[in-house]
Amino acid sequence: MTGQLLLLWQKLDHLQRMRGYLTFSRDQTAPLMPIVDWTLLTPEQHQILVAFRVRFSDFQEHLGKAMRAIAIEEEQRTEPFTAILLYMEKLGIIDSAERWKEIRELRNAINHEYEDDTARLGSFFAALVQSVPELLAWHDRLDDFCRRHYAIPANNGPDSIELH
Repeated sequence: MTGQLLLLWQKLDHLQRMRGYLTFSRDQTAPLMPIVDWTLLTPEQHQILVAFRVRFSDFQEHLGKAMRAIAIEEEQRTEPFTAILLYMEKLGIIDSAERWKEIRELRNAINHEYEDDTARLGSFFAALVQSVPELLAWHDRLDDFCRRHYAIPANNGPDSIELH
């Protein structure tokens, strides 16, 4: 296995751990929706929202890095990032480049508007919660693609991979 594929495997392994954290945070956040009055949220509930926002953002970012690694391995264009998204759409990993961008814009908006406009913020959080299944499905497809095309072993750690 090449060094590039080992790096990709490590990204997939990291994404699997991040997925568990994102799912946990989503499950804690969902019962808070819809947020009608932010002043009634406890400090613990604010902390739940912050953890969810960060985990969602990190998961999408790392999913994008794994997609970039696949594009590199497949000798596809990696600039601009839209080229990667279009390739992932062609492979069936994501449903559409536009939807990826919508979620990214939502993620960026919530990271920049946190605490400013509570009405918008509430709708942003609700949209993020609703977007989690889509990200998880894309992760599943990406993982499946890699296992089928790169012989990345299922349920084995990086120590079990030999470089050639």
